[in-house]
Amino acid sequence: MKYLSLTLPGYTVSPPAGVPTGGLELGGDGQKLIQLGVNLLFAVGIVLTIVFIIIAGIQWITSSGDEEKLKKAKARLTYSIIGLLVIAGSFFIISVVITLLGGRPSFFFPGY
Repeated sequence: MKYLSLTLPGYTVSPPAGVPTGGLELGGDGQKLIQLGVNLLFAVGIVLTIVFIIIAGIQWITSSGDEEKLKKAKARLTYSIIGLLVIAGSFFIISVVITLLGGRPSFFFPGY
């Protein structure tokens, strides 16, 4: 089946006349665009997380014993790690949903 449509065991439900059909074909340009967008968002999120971890480390080192600066550096480091966990969790959830909907488990890595 080239296009996504509603199928029931033994039956195929066709759209009414005049309703456009087609859309995101498997392996088509739309799917590639979605893959690129999601991969780009994950990459930007991971790079930003690494930058914030480095900034938190620099703040920690330059706090020179000041409790307030040290507290801010610890908070930034904590929030950066939580952000990384959120990114990893969303990556996992999207992969599971795509697999459950019949997609390839390697959706984010089209070469594999």
